[in-house]
Amino acid sequence: MLSLRAVFRGKRVALRAPRVSDAPRIVEIRSWSIEFLRPWVPVPGPDELDVPLARARILRDRRDIRADRHYRFCMTLGEDGPVIGRVALTQVFRGIFQRAALGYWVDVEHHGQGFTTEGVKLALDVAFRELGLHRIQAAIMPQNAASLSVARKCGLQHEGRAARYLQIAGAWQDHLLFAVTAEDWPAAPP
Repeated sequence: MLSLRAVFRGKRVALRAPRVSDAPRIVEIRSWSIEFLRPWVPVPGPDELDVPLARARILRDRRDIRADRHYRFCMTLGEDGPVIGRVALTQVFRGIFQRAALGYWVDVEHHGQGFTTEGVKLALDVAFRELGLHRIQAAIMPQNAASLSVARKCGLQHEGRAARYLQIAGAWQDHLLFAVTAEDWPAAPP
């Protein structure tokens, strides 16, 4: 089981479990990045734009980590810096699957600087080395060049296309499916 106190450090960013004290910052960056993220992510729920509801969501996120269901990490600048985005390993299935879905976003101020790629690589390392998962999957809209670039830089392989896969910006959108397995992850132990 992953400790809620664990911090996974990269060169410029770190991943950690969300804290209730992160709620104002998360609401702030989701609010100022709303137009930037609108074409790529589901319409934000009230728990992403309201501080008290965000606090309740964070408490659910922490319970999900303890229950090995979802790992919605905060991505921070350095170990003690501000939250700049989220990287999530959700829909964890154990048993014969040992898989999770990968999702990520960064605020508009930190877009295009390589932070998301570093955060996703950290999350994949956690998935394979700490959580013992076998397969991580991501679904990305074909026109989302930045997210496609992150997936490819992180070693995810294109596996196909899913028609009308997720509702984004009020419409069912096709997504490209990407995945990486423990055997293909460069940082996985032999």
